[in-house]
Amino acid sequence: MKLLSKIKNKIRGGIAMMVNLYFMQVEEGWITLEQVPKKYRERVRKLLELSELKDGK
Repeated sequence: MKLLSKIKNKIRGGIAMMVNLYFMQVEEGWITLEQVPKKYRERVRKLLELSELKDGK
């Protein structure tokens, strides 16, 4: 069970890293939200919304 748990944590960490990467690229204007792979798009959109709320945009 420990091995399975470690694998799941690695996958979650990888997903979080990719979401953050795409979020940064959209924030900088390098890509659009539509260019983000569908797998990550919803999570990136949520981060963008939170960022706008924080920044008061």
